[in-house]
Amino acid sequence: MLKLVEPTAKDKPLFDRMAQLYSYDFSEMNGWIIRSDGLFPSIKCFEEMWGDPNRHPRLIMIDTEPAGFAIVRSTGQDKFDMEQFFILRKYRRAGFGRDAAQMLFRAFSGRWTVEQIAVNEAAQSFWRHVISDYTDRNFDDTDDADPIQSFNS
Repeated sequence: MLKLVEPTAKDKPLFDRMAQLYSYDFSEMNGWIIRSDGLFPSIKCFEEMWGDPNRHPRLIMIDTEPAGFAIVRSTGQDKFDMEQFFILRKYRRAGFGRDAAQMLFRAFSGRWTVEQIAVNEAAQSFWRHVISDYTDRNFDDTDDADPIQSFNS
């Protein structure tokens, strides 16, 4: 069963390890380099989320197994941005990412933006499909330097 869990301080090591997997996946697109200690440099929002009331991290769980994470950022009154979203490869293409994203859209009702980097064509395809299904094709899609979808939930 898929569920979203608000992490606590005890979940920080799990989040940190999954952030390394996220960084590894992204390294083929953005050139991130692994440090001499075998780790990727930390990503600022992964540290800031623990004390920032405008960031809403969630662990994506399938039964009791971690399957990914999301960080929803509040950008104003009833405005949200999908700051980070990650599904472990084991769970990709099985509908879990779609379901988790749509659960987040329902949990944070308001105006949403979801941005992808231009070189991540798989993410663009995923988000356009998920958001189109969720909104019944009622969303804006800007395809500038980095694509951004915006819609109301």
